[in-house]
Amino acid sequence: MKKKVNFDICTFCNHKCTFCSNSDPRTIKEQTTLKDFDKVMRNVAKYVEISELGLSAKGEVLVNKEFARIIKSSKEDFKIPYVYFSTNGALLDEKRAIEILEAGVDSIKFSINAVDAKSYHSVHLVDDFDTVIKNFKNLLKLKRERFKTLKVTISSVIDLDKESLVESFKELIGKDFELVDDVAVYAITYTPKFNKVSSEQKVTKKCSIPFNELYINSDGSLGLCCKDYFDAVNFGSLLENDFMDVYNSKEFLEIREMHQKSLFPDNHLCKNCLLYGGE
Repeated sequence: MKKKVNFDICTFCNHKCTFCSNSDPRTIKEQTTLKDFDKVMRNVAKYVEISELGLSAKGEVLVNKEFARIIKSSKEDFKIPYVYFSTNGALLDEKRAIEILEAGVDSIKFSINAVDAKSYHSVHLVDDFDTVIKNFKNLLKLKRERFKTLKVTISSVIDLDKESLVESFKELIGKDFELVDDVAVYAITYTPKFNKVSSEQKVTKKCSIPFNELYINSDGSLGLCCKDYFDAVNFGSLLENDFMDVYNSKEFLEIREMHQKSLFPDNHLCKNCLLYGGE
């Protein structure tokens, strides 16, 4: 079977964004070693053709000191065609950027949720705005000079339409903005940090993640998705169990059946997420 894989190799974070559940004390803090990464990936790769690999979700992946080696293993040992990650960018100085780019990463997304230092602090709760913009400009310079096929994008939860946001970033970043592949504007969706959604409405929105993707936690266990911030759903360790035993576990089969029928128990993580997102 062919699937997209997201391996969340670090749930520690150097920022405390107000919209994110990471700073909630219920978030389990872990990071994956290269040794465990390789063991889990060998287990998965026996059965799954991995079409693409994401290496970030709940935390700041650059906190993981073995990150570049994990990227290199993904490309050289597991031959994954497309490897990407998302970062707040504060730790991606020139030395680290070159190390990661030379390891073979295909795409980097910067999460920049303000266009000035004051607003940035009010969202990220740290004073890293100037550092992030400097690092982003440097990444674009490296793309122009040495890594021309690198995909570079910006994601943001700023409450602006995309056109206005693009113009703001263009003015902020300067001439190399032409090297940015996309600017994505995201709405703040359901996370269990916020109050639970209570509704009797039947869920009609469909989610493909339980069928088409794999989400692996930092401890090497198979999870449900990146919206499960506090690990409410865990199907078992891929360090200790064969992948197919975990993937076809009773618990995972029940989740997939819920999605096929669009019927979920009250306050189930998936039900709340789908209702919050609307149609």
